[in-house]
Amino acid sequence: MKVLFTTFCLEKAGSHIVALTLASGIAQRHEAFFFNQGEQLVDQGMVDRYLSPKVKLVDMNSYPLVNKLAWKLNGLLQRLTGYAGFHEACKTMMFLYTIVRHKIEVVHSHEILTKQSRLNAVLRFLSVPIVVTDHSGYTMLRKVQDVSFIPYANKARAIIAVSEYAAKALLYGDQSGVSEQARALGQKIIASDYHTEAETLKHKELATGQDEPLTVPVATIYNGVLRHQGTLPPPEVIHQELGIAPGSFVFGMGGRGTEQKGWHYALAAYQQLKQRHPTRKFAWLCMGEGPCLTAMQHELGDTAPDIIFLGNVQNPHYYMSACRVGLVPSSFNEGLPLTIVEFFEHRVPVIASDLCGIPEVIVPANHEPGGLLIEMEEDLTPRIASLLKNMEAYVTQPELWEEHAQAALSIRKMFDVEEFVQAHEQLYTKVLFSSK
Repeated sequence: MKVLFTTFCLEKAGSHIVALTLASGIAQRHEAFFFNQGEQLVDQGMVDRYLSPKVKLVDMNSYPLVNKLAWKLNGLLQRLTGYAGFHEACKTMMFLYTIVRHKIEVVHSHEILTKQSRLNAVLRFLSVPIVVTDHSGYTMLRKVQDVSFIPYANKARAIIAVSEYAAKALLYGDQSGVSEQARALGQKIIASDYHTEAETLKHKELATGQDEPLTVPVATIYNGVLRHQGTLPPPEVIHQELGIAPGSFVFGMGGRGTEQKGWHYALAAYQQLKQRHPTRKFAWLCMGEGPCLTAMQHELGDTAPDIIFLGNVQNPHYYMSACRVGLVPSSFNEGLPLTIVEFFEHRVPVIASDLCGIPEVIVPANHEPGGLLIEMEEDLTPRIASLLKNMEAYVTQPELWEEHAQAALSIRKMFDVEEFVQAHEQLYTKVLFSSK
């Protein structure tokens, strides 16, 4: 089997890590290729860590002379005619060439299929079967009441939802109801952080898709998460390295430094916790980069040495293992955050938003809880009082922490890579069989 994986870019993001991990797993038994549509947006450390050498990575930089010529012609055409899309058109042709040259049998996109996506252009020329993983793009569009994507989503042979919540929301919409404030927040988040979804809203055709049902099969496959390889030092050693005072209760949080991830809500709750327990020692490890984290650093200056900004770390397990509790206070919408599973691997309970598929990880069926859920406000932002209450529960109830820490280890097994890869392999086989 020959499978081509593709993403909009390879900047640091959970969905991109999942795509690289899956491609590497499939490459153990099949031929796997990876087309990066954003050759200028690459976190090389992430690629080196998660992409197997068995996977051939293709982008415009794979053909430097063609890429250079395409940029020159793009500039010339823009000056002469105002048209600035020649390089993008060349990229689409490169995508098509890759599929034809390597006789690709299945394309698996980790970018949603919409009118504006490159995949839609590809389907005008080829009938290659396409599988799409919805990491939250379609569900976000559903929440802001845009269903114009449906005719294009139906061109896929299968859509993979990363949670049962996402599968139901994709098929039937969010049945819980979404307030106008939440929709406004969602549109703001989409505009700033999600290129394909933002383009869909920008070019929205109000009549398109309103009466058309989603007919493509939807399957739920939880994200597979690689386990850390090697031995980590005791937490005390890492604490000393970071200048954390002995006996500190350490919180950890990782992810993109964007509004959606809830950094400011976590900061507010953390500061209130310190005020309530002035004799206790605390620390907070912040792993990630982005505008919210930059603003937090500027706001705090040197007034909070216990809040440690680690930046973009390639091995988050090193710091997660030194934490007592993980925080995932997301807003509006989420896929299936890898950080929860990574914290669980180190017996670290997680406090996370009661949002989308997150409860399926924190409190899965037939399992004891691996953490606590944050109540949500009407606008689908985390309730600070609830986050504070949960943080305080772990600080003051060590027996609760122990119960959830042990359960976290058990829940971690649900997200092992082997079963994740096998489930996709079976789906590809089914798609190929149905297309013949």
